[in-house]
Amino acid sequence: MSPSLRLLPLIAALAASAPGAAWAQRPLHNSDFTIDLTRGPVVGPGRAVGLGGAFTSLVSSVDGVPFNPAAYAVRTGTELSWFSFDPVISFFFPQRNWDNSGAGGRDYDSFSVIQTGLGLHFGPVGVGYLANIQSYELGARNGFERPITVNIVAQHLGGGLLLGDGEVVLGAGLRVGLMSIQWSGAASNPSSGNTIRYLGAAPEVGALWRPSGERFRLGMSFRSEVSGLPLDFSVPDGGVVRYPIGCVEGSAGCFVVPRRIALPWEAEIGGSVMLGERAFNIPWQDMNASRRELREQQRDERAHREREHRLEMAAIDDDVERVSTDARWAAEERDRQEREEREYVSFPWRWRASRRAMLRDRARRFLLIAFGVVAFGPVGRGQGIDAFMAQQERPSGRDLLLSPRFGLEGEPWANQLQLRAGSYVEPSRFIDVPARVHVTGGFELRLFRWDAFKVADPVDFKLTFTMDYSYNYFDWGFGVGFWQ
Repeated sequence: MSPSLRLLPLIAALAASAPGAAWAQRPLHNSDFTIDLTRGPVVGPGRAVGLGGAFTSLVSSVDGVPFNPAAYAVRTGTELSWFSFDPVISFFFPQRNWDNSGAGGRDYDSFSVIQTGLGLHFGPVGVGYLANIQSYELGARNGFERPITVNIVAQHLGGGLLLGDGEVVLGAGLRVGLMSIQWSGAASNPSSGNTIRYLGAAPEVGALWRPSGERFRLGMSFRSEVSGLPLDFSVPDGGVVRYPIGCVEGSAGCFVVPRRIALPWEAEIGGSVMLGERAFNIPWQDMNASRRELREQQRDERAHREREHRLEMAAIDDDVERVSTDARWAAEERDRQEREEREYVSFPWRWRASRRAMLRDRARRFLLIAFGVVAFGPVGRGQGIDAFMAQQERPSGRDLLLSPRFGLEGEPWANQLQLRAGSYVEPSRFIDVPARVHVTGGFELRLFRWDAFKVADPVDFKLTFTMDYSYNYFDWGFGVGFWQ
């Protein structure tokens, strides 16, 4: 036997003794573990993905809440109404290794990510709801008797407040984690299907500083750990729990289920700088507040005119002159008040026309630089979702990890097309698996304007496309929204 062949058994033994290989060979044997639901790849609005996740300081609608809960209340200078709504729906189709487990990714029958939600703004107050839904489907193969569906839903519910003219925005709410595992019934026993659900919630807070007239922004947020416990059953300490009911121990399709699920705590900070002609921090203005200020000003001016008239009348000794002066002043005052009333009634449309002209005529050429970093906390006894689906031990989330992010954005076709590119580091939650560097990009294309049959201010709709590429990972998505 040649020397190289004699080395093969030794090489194989060393490979098997490596941490990653050892874990891949050890099956789950009890429920004393937690599924680590860390969000590794950037998922969210097309702008966030295109900028490599450097989005903490740029949130502008409810789809930015996972990056900064201040997004509940953020209003831009392009918004003209006291009330506005912000619907969100986006679709993502990640390919291969979603959680950077180093195992090459699972061969799922299907895997998709949907993000949907709705934000409502009432002047300086905003409220909203957003859900990010990951759906895994694994058919009756690879040793499993029954098709299995796993749904992981990260939900956000909360509100926020604009301070002043929007230079400071605060937001807070709940991050809710929900996971369901559903088995179809066996062919020999259709009623043996079962569903296991986990649920947990924890607070999250965020802040955004965007000083008016300046060309920079800063944002920060903190999300507490969400620990989800089972709703449908209890898991004994260290005990073996195999579901669904009716499974024969050791048979295919009977999973060992976790004690709990966890979304680890996250701390995020980021900033952005605008270069070029375009104004960055345009303050949001409340038209109703401006109209109230006009009415107060008119009342003050009327009171001042009356005081001046009384002083003038007191200085006149001749009765005939006094009567003539008073009649002339009353006629002039009626004309002035009629003009003021017309000014007050027409203020809304004049104010909107002025703001639209300002926004229409503003310079569009710019280069935006965004940057940030996210810290992901550890999860005790964590296991990855891929490992759980394969029923293999694969420790996940045992250490604090950092994810730096960077992005660029510009508008080469004024008021019609925006391009962006970015990059971020996705640290692996798994032992001895290196971090991945992602390259991202995308565009926004302005489509058409609609005024909701003339019952609301006209808005411009846009189409968003985005992509995210890295080693053993590719994601693309599209969405619709409002052009700004």
